[in-house]
Amino acid sequence: MVTSDIYIIKTTPYRESSNLYDAVVKGIGKVTFIHKGIKTNKKRNSLELFTPYKVHWSGKGSIKFLRESEITRKIDFSPTHNILGMYFNELMHYLTRNDYQIEKLYDHYNESLINLLESDNFLINLNNYEIGLLDLSGHYINFDSDSDGDAVDINKIYIYVPELGPKISLSIKDTYKGKTLMALSGQHTYDEESTKESRVLMKRLIDYYIQPKKIKTREILKYISL
Repeated sequence: MVTSDIYIIKTTPYRESSNLYDAVVKGIGKVTFIHKGIKTNKKRNSLELFTPYKVHWSGKGSIKFLRESEITRKIDFSPTHNILGMYFNELMHYLTRNDYQIEKLYDHYNESLINLLESDNFLINLNNYEIGLLDLSGHYINFDSDSDGDAVDINKIYIYVPELGPKISLSIKDTYKGKTLMALSGQHTYDEESTKESRVLMKRLIDYYIQPKKIKTREILKYISL
């Protein structure tokens, strides 16, 4: 029997009485659990999203058996937090697999949820979550040096080439200011312009790395101006 801290990111009904959970597991990565008989056991409840649990589990196959669980603390999410959390979960689902280990995945997810509650700038929270998740899932993300190896200049204009990074541009189409790239790297303060530009760039990067999949929760984010 193994004891782990987990978050559920997706619940799928399985047969008549059970659930399958995709979960991020501390020190391991993403794991699929089966919760057998949960729908017919009145003394036990299905596990909820955005709630940290300590669980006991077993199994050596691709799907593990969830035995016991307890909530370790309660996170009070507003409706907006819930929408953002659903986006976090959907992106996690698309960018990670169950067959390789990402030890810091749980920590990044947990920290990102806490930051949502403590911050009033959701757009920057989205950037930080996306950048961290892309990096942890093995994608090359670089904002502070250009394709020639020179430091990004906040006063210059760049395009961003996936798998390569920033490249100085003489055009004005699909370009980003150096200050936006440096804000994304954590080395410059966001202002209104760089925040707006950063979201355009991050959406394009996410679309590139998950293609041909589409993020459903992004449509909901439009209604709260995110």
